[in-house]
Amino acid sequence: MVETSPIHIPFILDFNHFQFDQAVIFLVAVLLSITVNAEAQAMAATVLGDTRQSPKDRFHFNPLLHMSLSGMLCFVIGGFGWPKPINVDHNKLRHKTLDPMIIRMAGPFANLMLAGIAGSIVWIMAKWGLEDQVFSIVVAVNLMVFVFNILPLPPLAGSSVFSFFFSQKIKTGNAAHLFMMTSPYLVVLLILAMRMNGVTILNRYMDPVVISIFKFISSP
Repeated sequence: MVETSPIHIPFILDFNHFQFDQAVIFLVAVLLSITVNAEAQAMAATVLGDTRQSPKDRFHFNPLLHMSLSGMLCFVIGGFGWPKPINVDHNKLRHKTLDPMIIRMAGPFANLMLAGIAGSIVWIMAKWGLEDQVFSIVVAVNLMVFVFNILPLPPLAGSSVFSFFFSQKIKTGNAAHLFMMTSPYLVVLLILAMRMNGVTILNRYMDPVVISIFKFISSP
């Protein structure tokens, strides 16, 4: 918990003490975070060689087109999540192993940049003695996305490190495809089971990172 913040950090919806205004702000922050994340990945893919005749194939800035059912469920349950995977033609990339990782990591780093911008607004308002719940939640949500995406669990961006350890044949095999299809829901079930049973293994290590960055970018 950050003492100077009007909300609890890290911010996760509390259904035992549900507040409608916070839920609406949270939803807006989530839609903003997945849009920024997905569009940043699309930009990175384009820069690295995967250009498209119609930019609207990926650059549409419509959060509804970036929504993933499993990702949205994870946002509600765990405070973090992910967008729908963007379409990348790996054959157009120069470095078949490194470039996919750069593309994936561009998403969470874009969330960090957005958190920094929103955090600057929180910082300015705090200097004037004002508390702002809207931008504080935007900061909190984007920091959660950034920090938890470090984890090497598909579909989180950190799982892209596996590109260095597995051959292309393994990564494109049926077993890998099945795992990538089911892993988002396995992560959701894992987070749900942990929250229902009060297990804080992940939060014990990740929450201090979120809190530290939040204080650094938003506390006067």
